[in-house]
Amino acid sequence: MRDWSGHLLQAGAFNLGAASILIAEATAMRNGLRAAIEARFSNIHIEGDNKILIQAVQGRIQPPWEIQVLVQDIIYFLQKYNHVIVQHIFREGNRAADWLAKLGLSLPSARVWNQTSHIDLHCILSEDNLDYTLARRVA
Repeated sequence: MRDWSGHLLQAGAFNLGAASILIAEATAMRNGLRAAIEARFSNIHIEGDNKILIQAVQGRIQPPWEIQVLVQDIIYFLQKYNHVIVQHIFREGNRAADWLAKLGLSLPSARVWNQTSHIDLHCILSEDNLDYTLARRVA
């Protein structure tokens, strides 16, 4: 979670074992929304690189059965906000979340940070705040 200027408010990572990417992304979104509610945010802007999850949350497609309950939870949490934006971004624009997901694979239990404690994450967030972007690779 970041504030309006892009500064880190809270980050988390966890290991779901052999869960699919779709389940991991939906679980992370649900957990992040729950944390944002606990922090009493009233406006939220969600960016995600999993097009299926984003479209399911937007109501544009029926969620796959494996994330149906998670999407229901997400939609329930979204109703608690005054203003909500949910949009798809390419993976290159979601490097911080990607970095945290990879870190989560190596963790024995869930971790939450309220400040940037790792230099790699700090660099990713700084570059993102400066609108530094990676070129999208095409095959």
